Amino acid sequence: MKTLFLYYDPHYAHAEIAKKLNADFYPAPKLKSESSNMLLGGLSILKAVFTLPKNYDLYFCEGTYIIPALARKLGLLRKKAKIVNILASPLLYYIKVGKIKGIRKQFALWLLKEVDLFVSIGKMENEILKEILPNANSIVVYPRPKKEVVNALLKDERMPDLNSQIILTIGTHDAYYKGIDIVYKAFKKVRRIFINAKLFIVGDMPDLSKYVNCEDEGVYCLGYVDNLEMFIKMSSLYVHMGRGDTFPLSSIEAMLGGLPAIVSKWTGTKEIVSAVDKKLIVKLNPKELANKIIWYFSLNNAKKTKLSIRSKEEAKNFIKSVNVKDFKEKMKKMGVFA
Repeated sequence: MKTLFLYYDPHYAHAEIAKKLNADFYPAPKLKSESSNMLLGGLSILKAVFTLPKNYDLYFCEGTYIIPALARKLGLLRKKAKIVNILASPLLYYIKVGKIKGIRKQFALWLLKEVDLFVSIGKMENEILKEILPNANSIVVYPRPKKEVVNALLKDERMPDLNSQIILTIGTHDAYYKGIDIVYKAFKKVRRIFINAKLFIVGDMPDLSKYVNCEDEGVYCLGYVDNLEMFIKMSSLYVHMGRGDTFPLSSIEAMLGGLPAIVSKWTGTKEIVSAVDKKLIVKLNPKELANKIIWYFSLNNAKKTKLSIRSKEEAKNFIKSVNVKDFKEKMKKMGVFA
């Protein structure tokens, strides 16, 4: 099948699959659908639709389903063309909790029904999909951290400094989606008990200043770092309060480095963390998170070490690359890959 990979970034794990599908890469224009100016938003979408290459059998979308779905609605695609959409954004979660509502919600659902197959990144995302679109065709796929990162973390057998009282959190693009505000509020409560506690915030997030005062005592906004392994080994605990974060690889990387993780019930990697200890899953609540961090910091070294070892072992189960042969077979069964 002649395949087009329609992407925004792309995420390297998604690009890896697209390459193995022999897809042509096509950067999707950034849509202005969230603009307060509905006219400009509509024109932005229509321009993307009419400039989309139309001579493909399969549109492999990195959350970009709106463009080929609307093209199909307008009769611009080949009759037998299929649309496959990777679910790796907070879209469905935001619909579920009402952050996306009204006309935007109806428009999104109208076009989501045009997708022939969804690739859910992790079980949590697939569960949300089935709640919103019960009849949707889907398969679950797990991305993996970059091979060189995995090798470096597994090669370094040093134990993290589990008594350092350093909390590590990692995010990119969107601090709200990554729940950095919840981590920050919880940290301020933790510091009343553990006065030497520190919060390391890693990653480039343009909206970070809306949620965090990086000048606060004990808060270190580090931005992008070259040597993530070093910060993992310095830390005592990894925290990720995703709001519908499908399957953040940063939590797997931290665990591969031996760092126990506390994640929210709306972070997809909870399925790995819960296998370590169900107590490490919390609601999206700063007070509850603070209490859980205080509980963890109060554990003796033997118990922290046990959690560290189990974290590393569980994370090892999620470092294999996507089996593209199996992926294609599943697509064939769903009738979207010849």
